[in-house]
Amino acid sequence: MFSDFFGYVIDPDRAVRLFTWHHAMHIGLAVVAIVLPLKFADAIRKSRHEKRVVAGFFWFLVALEMIYHAHNWLGGYPSYPLHICSFGVFLSLTLIKTNHTKVFEYAFFFAVLGGFMAMFIPFGYGFPYTNIRYYHFILIHMTIIMVPLYFYKAYDHRVDLHTTFKVFLVTLLMMPVMNQINLGIMNISDNAFHNYWFVTEIPEHVAPMFTSRVTYVLTLCTLVFVAMMVLYRVSNRGRIERRKRATA
Repeated sequence: MFSDFFGYVIDPDRAVRLFTWHHAMHIGLAVVAIVLPLKFADAIRKSRHEKRVVAGFFWFLVALEMIYHAHNWLGGYPSYPLHICSFGVFLSLTLIKTNHTKVFEYAFFFAVLGGFMAMFIPFGYGFPYTNIRYYHFILIHMTIIMVPLYFYKAYDHRVDLHTTFKVFLVTLLMMPVMNQINLGIMNISDNAFHNYWFVTEIPEHVAPMFTSRVTYVLTLCTLVFVAMMVLYRVSNRGRIERRKRATA
């Protein structure tokens, strides 16, 4: 039992898959990760314990990222912090330390959107609910959603339309880079291939939906753009409405 929980155990029949109760639970927890910081950020910001709370999130994220890579390496699978949600982790850590607007702009999309999409279309590598990585997947993605949203609500950070296009352009430029990194790692060792950013191979659980990799990549880019625009509009809804009334 102990070895199964901490070992590198793959069992797709007991892992998260699309349109199962696991999947519904992941979506529900993603919604919880959105609601919690929006509801409690102001109270935490005014509390004398704010620094401790934020520091707690910092070290919690550090621990989760270290556990992820340690678990892979000990299981015989070389692992590097190149997934989009690893970018979200490091951006969230930097945001906690700096509270910088420019960092927030990227953390808001990479972490919030990356974390939510990971929970909405879960790809847990087949780790079952009896394994630590099942719960690790949930915790790390919920946390990277919550951190930028805390700074959004508590410190009134926002993204504008120019920032949205800028981050999307950076995302597009990074995709072929990650594809080349994937191919380079795969050439070194098949076990090291993790399909970073999911651009080199179509993930197994959505593969039946696409006739070719080109169709998949175009759909992925479109989905990312639409999701970023939705996130921009929702997060700036009040300001957009006020601007419309001012120009009417």
